[in-house]
Amino acid sequence: MNFKSKVLILLANHGTLFVQHAFYKAMNRILVVEDDPDLLEVVQLVLEENNYKVFPLMTGRPIFRIIEEFRPDLILMDIKLDGMDGRAIFKEIRTRPGTAHLPVVLTSGGFSEDYIMRESLLSNDYLEKPFEMSVMLKKLEMLL
Repeated sequence: MNFKSKVLILLANHGTLFVQHAFYKAMNRILVVEDDPDLLEVVQLVLEENNYKVFPLMTGRPIFRIIEEFRPDLILMDIKLDGMDGRAIFKEIRTRPGTAHLPVVLTSGGFSEDYIMRESLLSNDYLEKPFEMSVMLKKLEMLL
């Protein structure tokens, strides 16, 4: 979960103890499922530069095992995965009690947002490719 916590940091300075208040943002965990290796690398770099912990995944096949192990706070997933249908994976995510609560942002270059709504793919958000990294970051920040 995204939260800020007050932390007391004790600093020793020549035998004198000072107390300083600091705020930190917990590192959110994002599972990125994208079969384009170049886009996956760019998204991973941008997210890591913005203090997100990222698990990059090029196929949806092991997604439920990865969710269980990595425990993401959010999933960013392409609809058109090589040899798989991201829509089917998304629907499975929504039907499983252990994953139904996870925010999911779907991405695709082949489907419009209108199509996503017509198909009742009620993801938390949608990014149509190509998308600006700043837009992606804003959408993710709003969901976390």
